[in-house]
Amino acid sequence: MKKFYTTSQTAEICSVAHTTVIRWIGEGKIKAHETPGGHRRIEKADLLDFLKRFSMPVPASLEDPRYRVLVVDDEKVMLSMMRKLFDEHASEIELHMAERGMAALLLLGKKHFDLVILDVVMPDMDGVEVCKALRRNPDTADLKIISVTGKQLTEEQEEYLERNTECLLKKPFPPSELLERINTLRGKQDKAL
Repeated sequence: MKKFYTTSQTAEICSVAHTTVIRWIGEGKIKAHETPGGHRRIEKADLLDFLKRFSMPVPASLEDPRYRVLVVDDEKVMLSMMRKLFDEHASEIELHMAERGMAALLLLGKKHFDLVILDVVMPDMDGVEVCKALRRNPDTADLKIISVTGKQLTEEQEEYLERNTECLLKKPFPPSELLERINTLRGKQDKAL
């Protein structure tokens, strides 16, 4: 069911007067519909879009409460397996995917994630380089990362990943192991995926 906000509720969220919200609606800055009684209602998605477009703070109560996971892997089979695994938990996990390291970094610059599942061996920019870029950036330095690989790594790569990620999983790994690691990171052993 869609969530709608009154102009008064929207005004409170935006820290403005009720009349300002009505003016924004009239100017087409924020989408709204009118009820048969003449009241304006703003859909949650439209309010979020408005706040983001005008760089206004988004209250935590409006954000999607799901755990955001970004899977970065160049193997279509692995991406398909991950999608299937996380589809079963869509009510708790918001899944995003990237097939290249640079695409992942661009996505991470636009959106907050709780966890990155990062393939180590990829073309162009490998997982170690992506991890180093994330650790250098103050905005992503504390981001939780689970690294995965199906290839033999150098001793240097393996040591780096053991120090800078939550864990290194070797492909093929059972999906239950990945879910167990995610539950541990989320602190949800009592309400496991």
